[in-house]
Amino acid sequence: MYRVKLTPTAGRMFNSLPPTVKKQLKSILKELYENPYFGKRLRDELIDFRSLKMKRYRAIYQIDNRNKEAIIYAIGHRRDIYEIVTKLVTKH
Repeated sequence: MYRVKLTPTAGRMFNSLPPTVKKQLKSILKELYENPYFGKRLRDELIDFRSLKMKRYRAIYQIDNRNKEAIIYAIGHRRDIYEIVTKLVTKH
């Protein structure tokens, strides 16, 4: 079983989501506890990340096998979430 953590950025993004999307994400996170490889693997600059799909929204996360954690970096609308995560990742 893996722990699921949200970064501070992902926490702020979660708080701004519509209630229906929040509810759907909470349900999907239960799957992530059991199987961190549940989400779709991304590519290019985001090859180390995975994506959870909630209709038009995505949660982008990374698996830390050493600490048995799935770390969610960002949650948002599919039209711009990948660009946002790419900027977050290249900052570090």
